[in-house]
Amino acid sequence: MRVSECIHLPDILELMLDAVCVVDRAGNFVFVSAAFEDMFGYTPDEVIGKPMDIMLFSEDVEKTHEVVEHLLKGELKPRFENRWVHKSGRVVHVLWSARWSEKHQYRIAVAHDITERKQMEARLERMARHDPLTDLPNRSLFLDRLQNGLNRARREKTLLSLLFIDIDGFKEINDDYSHAMGDKLLQAIAGRLALSVRESDSVARQGGDEFLVLLNGISVTNDSDKVAEKIRKEIAAPYFLEGFEFNVTASIGIAHYPEHSNDVLALIQHADHAMYQSKHAGGNQISVFTL
Repeated sequence: MRVSECIHLPDILELMLDAVCVVDRAGNFVFVSAAFEDMFGYTPDEVIGKPMDIMLFSEDVEKTHEVVEHLLKGELKPRFENRWVHKSGRVVHVLWSARWSEKHQYRIAVAHDITERKQMEARLERMARHDPLTDLPNRSLFLDRLQNGLNRARREKTLLSLLFIDIDGFKEINDDYSHAMGDKLLQAIAGRLALSVRESDSVARQGGDEFLVLLNGISVTNDSDKVAEKIRKEIAAPYFLEGFEFNVTASIGIAHYPEHSNDVLALIQHADHAMYQSKHAGGNQISVFTL
């Protein structure tokens, strides 16, 4: 007996770990393999005859339709990624291999679940762009955001302010109460900073006990002065950690675009210089850079 006589195609499809889908020209499901339910939560009876669009992640509908248009013209799409919505509501990242059969007027596609890989990539990306202690953006990500902020400020003809913050008295606490306690204090300070600005702004850890704050879309420079004063007061409020009360303050320096510079690194240097003016004046102060 020949192998082809004892093996049936439907049986093979049911054994595949990847989901096999057959869709007609209108985009309606004609056939799905058993793995489809494992991947998306829907049984074949729940989807056969229904449009695939009902399962597409809303933000990926347009690009998926564009790929389908190319497939219907006979172009090959051996690798295409998009997102679908599982019956439970969670998002499934899918890697597709698809082909259009002009003879049968069907689109045949094989779906491979790459959700775990995508989640790992997202975690690695976040680790590379965020400070591991405070989970704030790190210097690299902040530089990108600052450059984007400058570009937007030029287009929209708005102001932008940069705050450079150094924590007064942190070194003594770090030395006297251990680095672990110092880390907890930095985390608490980072939390207060994040809550002191708008969602459109950005807070980053520069390193050690230094932080950067980007204030986008400032109408007048006095607005950034008010935010800086709010931050100064928030930082100065007592911290209660592990049964101890700690008190620190902040030396804050401010540089403005376009008044002081239109360059990313120059703005940071100017804000840093202004911060040292506050530090040398005794700390717990706000200084604006002067040319």
